[in-house]
Formats: sequence, structure tokens, C-alpha cells
Amino acid sequence: MKEDKLIQEWLVQNTSADDLAQLEHAIAITETLDTPSKTTKEDAWANLLSNINEESTSNEKVLTPTKKQDKSWMVWIAGIAALFVLGYFGLMDSPEPTIYSTELANTITHSLPDQSNVTMNASSSISFIEDNWEKERMLSLSGEAFFEVEPGSKFTIVTDLGQVSVLGTSFNVFARDNTLQVSTFTGKVKVEKGNQNVILLPGDQLTLDVGKDLWKADSFNLNQTATWRIGSFYYDLTPLQKVVDELERQFAIKINVSTDISERIYSGYFSRSDLEEALQLVFLPMGFNFSVDGNQVNIQ
Repeated sequence: MKEDKLIQEWLVQNTSADDLAQLEHAIAITETLDTPSKTTKEDAWANLLSNINEESTSNEKVLTPTKKQDKSWMVWIAGIAALFVLGYFGLMDSPEPTIYSTELANTITHSLPDQSNVTMNASSSISFIEDNWEKERMLSLSGEAFFEVEPGSKFTIVTDLGQVSVLGTSFNVFARDNTLQVSTFTGKVKVEKGNQNVILLPGDQLTLDVGKDLWKADSFNLNQTATWRIGSFYYDLTPLQKVVDELERQFAIKINVSTDISERIYSGYFSRSDLEEALQLVFLPMGFNFSVDGNQVNIQ
């Protein structure tokens, strides 16, 4: 590969003969490494991508070089990191993943390689290995998405909070802030976390609170669930903080609440079409006043 040749030339020019010999010895050792026991390369890659997707927005850094200095220690750090990733996950010859993501106040629908469709809510992302799709239909999800899966082999969604698998169906997956919620519209859905699993039929909804290890299975209103796809949001006895979080995502705003709302519960509706109306529908019935200053909303 062209990239491999460039890396090799750079190492030769910037590394002493002794250091280069030791680096080559380390590379030889890593050739015997494999993926973790009982874990496929694809699973290891998906788990790695899930963590990257979840943390990338807050962990980005820009490094600006100052003056020329001895970089041998940097060569070794970069070499060790590269060897760990390539050897541990066995990805030296693996294709790069395809990644789709949405920003605040934005939803997008994508067609997957098998013509399955995924609609992603605001501030969400998916990633998958397109070249491997025909062999294994698996993707990583962070955030919320609605799936319309074409019949075929098993279709798997990996999240930090649990795993969802189907054959052909339509369902919604919410995976944020220690909560995994799966709502099945058609077909049959299997949700797994550790050694526990639940089978969901049409009209079934599972809510998993990972922090409390609490599984709750019940029915849901098909006309008021996953309606975020058309800009409508319905809530029934929902913690107010979760509603505030959704308002921030849908309108790209920051809501500052001057009082404790940890015990407040909201039942109602708002639309993404009008911020002022949405704030009135959520906060006025609960006895709060609000003011809007640019993208800042103050609640009292």
C-alpha cells in the first residue's frame, strides 16, 4: 500500500539503526497477536467504533508543533500505539468503516448496502464495514435511530448499552445516557445485555436502565412513538430532564434551569417546528417561566 511505503520511508529517515531494529522486532512479536478470546474481528471493531463515536465530539484536540526537537520518544509512542491497534484487533488489512452522523437539530435517512433503511435522530451516529456487509449485517449505533430492515441474515445493532438483533422488521432504538429503549413496530426483535435477553413482538417496548440493571417490558402507542421522524415528540410520565435534553438536541439550544427538576415528571407533547411554542407547551403547564437569548434559554 502507498501509505505503508510512506510510513516505512519516514521511519528510516527519522529513526536510528538500533531503534529501527528494535521496532522491527516488536512488529514481529505482534504478528502472533489476535482478537480477544471469543470475539470476532468485526465485533472488536464495532465495539471500538462505538466508543469512538460516543467520545469523539468531546475528545478532539489540535496539536501545534513549536520548535524542532528530539522526536525519538514520539516515534516509539506512535509505534507502540499503532502496533497495539493493528496486532490486537487484526485490522492491518481490514477496510475502513463507513460512518454516518447527524448534527443538532438535524435528522437523516440512509439506505444501507442491503437496501435496509435507517433514519437517525439528531446528534446520533452509525458505523459499519460496508465491504463485509453481505457476510455479516452489523453496525454500531450511538444515539437514536429507526430501522426498516430487509429480510435476510441476522441484522445486529451494537450499542454501549446492549445489543439488538433481528431478521427483517421495523423498530426504534434509543441508546443514550445509560438508557436503552427498543420499540418494535413489525417482526420480532431480540435485545441482549450480558447473559440476559428479551424477545419483543410488534407493539412491545423494552426499557433497560443500565445503571440500575432494571429491565421493563410493556406496550407502547404506535402513533406516538418514533414520531421524531416527522418532528413530533410525545411524553408520558417522563423525567423532565430527558425532555430538556431532547429540546436541546432538536433546536440546537442550551437550556439553563435555575431550580432542581430531578424529581419533576412531564406528560405532553412538543413539535420541532417552533421553539417558542415548544417551550410554552413544556414549561408553562409546570409553572415555569422562560426567556430566550440567542441559543440560550433560561428557565425559572
